[in-house]
Amino acid sequence: MVLFFTIAYPPNPAAASVVHRLLLDQFSERSYVVVTSKMWGAKKSSFPASKQLKVEVIYHSFEFLSSKIHRVLARFQKWVLPYKVKRVVRKYEPALSIIAYPDLYFLDQISSTLSKEKQPYVVYLHDTIKEGVYDPKQSRLAEKVQNRIFEQSRSIAVMSEGMQDLYQRKYGLNTISWEHVYPEDIQSPAAESVDRVHWSGDIYEINYKGVARVSKVLEKLNYKLTISNGKTREQLSGLGLNGSHVEKVFYPQRSDYLAHLRESKLLLLSLNYPDECNVHEDELATIFSTKTPEYLASQSLIIYHGPSSYFLAKFLTDYDCGVVIDTRSESELFNRLDQIMRDYHLYSKHIENAKKALDRFRPEEVVKKVISQIDADQFK
Repeated sequence: MVLFFTIAYPPNPAAASVVHRLLLDQFSERSYVVVTSKMWGAKKSSFPASKQLKVEVIYHSFEFLSSKIHRVLARFQKWVLPYKVKRVVRKYEPALSIIAYPDLYFLDQISSTLSKEKQPYVVYLHDTIKEGVYDPKQSRLAEKVQNRIFEQSRSIAVMSEGMQDLYQRKYGLNTISWEHVYPEDIQSPAAESVDRVHWSGDIYEINYKGVARVSKVLEKLNYKLTISNGKTREQLSGLGLNGSHVEKVFYPQRSDYLAHLRESKLLLLSLNYPDECNVHEDELATIFSTKTPEYLASQSLIIYHGPSSYFLAKFLTDYDCGVVIDTRSESELFNRLDQIMRDYHLYSKHIENAKKALDRFRPEEVVKKVISQIDADQFK
């Protein structure tokens, strides 16, 4: 029996929720228990978990209702959470626990409690820890948590080979990559695509400058930009994403969302340059966007705007499955996007190569890596 600790799991609405569910779906539901949070006031995920799955809720987030209420109650839960973790451990007596990280507070509390209880655990990092924190108030906590898991976790899994390389070079740490699982079929090409660019996922400190630049250019080109994420139009406007060409879309069914990708001519990936945000360059350079496998399977053309030195850009270049546009000049960006839209047929090889790049995200390939790191008998 394995306990899988994560703040993000369906019905919680987050890209990490989908990643975690798709990974765990490869194993028998009798072999693990998800220990997670309830996010009050949030829209429910359109990709719900099985009703037969054992789920233990040990944390409550009120961020979607009120940030002020959330901060107050989070301080109280800090004292309660360790007792809930101990209760779950006693109840299931796991052979191993896995702690998934997109949340520093959760990683701190769970790893600290499991370490004190002498419970073996593996950490699954979606982001770097020390480098991924850009709030100065959290930097000391991040360093403390990183030192703890480097010393006390049984092993560490990361989201991409970019993170793998960074941890080896910078810390001499051996990790293994558990990529996003993409179990669905490659989509059939759309009968007729729409002259629009689509962006999936959150827009925040790591990418908002790049997305805003592309948006300005698209407005001049008279192309639509559709966005699917949890931000309101007012929040998007505050990030420089305004204008009649920007459209918020939401699809409660995953099949409808995937159809929207297939029917969009261009799918956008973007990361900020290091000097235009507060995020450490090592974090930016190792990010591999969760939506990338969905894009690869869509039969639409992927464009990436940002530094070509980042792992995400190198991945697209190595597989020749997307177009990398490394410039902050709006005029150059205008010319490249205009040329791509006008000569769209010239990029068919990138769409074809995306199918080959998708192979590394197939369930059987990722499961091999998980099993090589975790004794398969523990998932029984």
